[in-house]
Amino acid sequence: MSTFPETSFTLIAKIKDLARGQDSAVWNRFWDLYAPAMRAFAVFKGAGANADDIVMTVLAKLVDVLRSGQYQPEKGSFHSYLAAMIYNEVHMQRRKDEVRRTDSHVPLDEVLQETLADPGQAPGQAETDADWQRAILAAAVEHVMTKTALSDRDREIYRFYVQEGHSIDEAAKQFKLSRNSVSQVKTRIERRIAAIGREMAAAAERI
Repeated sequence: MSTFPETSFTLIAKIKDLARGQDSAVWNRFWDLYAPAMRAFAVFKGAGANADDIVMTVLAKLVDVLRSGQYQPEKGSFHSYLAAMIYNEVHMQRRKDEVRRTDSHVPLDEVLQETLADPGQAPGQAETDADWQRAILAAAVEHVMTKTALSDRDREIYRFYVQEGHSIDEAAKQFKLSRNSVSQVKTRIERRIAAIGREMAAAAERI
């Protein structure tokens, strides 16, 4: 069974048809697939502590975007459009924070006008795509480390050796293992991460 739900054009069609405020398994599928990567992307773009709020705001706006037909698949991938929406929201939030810090009297309408007119035409598309791939990887790592059946020991080894950046010799000494055993733990986990990352990316492109 697939770890992440498969998606297709029908997912967007179903979201478009939902009544306002309606809870649905469709949104749950979308959330499971995209929210972790959206949050990571927002962080990469400078969202900081606002990342969760930005994700929720973008998801709320997405309903109107899909209902109005603003997203047109023939003009580009869905993940690029979604990444641009997040970029805009991060930019707007940072601009609002700047206005508050400086106590300037910039009208909110002016702040809003500084966002991109067409999210599908975000500046630095190559950079945006690269950051989205980084976000997919970060989401895959989080998923494997928190939602899969790893042993606590393997998690500790991977965090110590890979995420905290200790040497293989330090990891071997810390966990009383051979260098080869430490390397095998790393390889097993990274294979899972790669598989999840490929699955997430492939599912996104099926929209």
